[in-house]
Amino acid sequence: MPKKQLSVDEALDRRAHPWRAQIDLLRARTRAVDSRIVEEWKWNAPSFRIGGDYLYTFMLRPDDYLHLVVHHPSAPEITSELLEGEYADGRRMIYLRDSREVEAKLPEFTRVLSALVARST
Repeated sequence: MPKKQLSVDEALDRRAHPWRAQIDLLRARTRAVDSRIVEEWKWNAPSFRIGGDYLYTFMLRPDDYLHLVVHHPSAPEITSELLEGEYADGRRMIYLRDSREVEAKLPEFTRVLSALVARST
């Protein structure tokens, strides 16, 4: 019998991450950007895609800040203070160091996601 796939909430409950409130805030904001965004538990973390394009995935370790891997194919085309790094495979990173920064950068996070969604197929 196949193993039951955990929901994202169940998996996060088991993980008991200290940034759970901020993770949930970013998850809710992401889903609110476009109703076509799909959230799933992939690569041992919440991951978001629209159509065949992955938007980003949380990196849940280490626990002392939030790390998001933005792996949408258009990530290199987006200019934002939030997006760090220029990797050969097109990934960009978002690092949020405390709850105040999460709140302060929520509008820019939303703008970046909206720009990625607009470039999705």
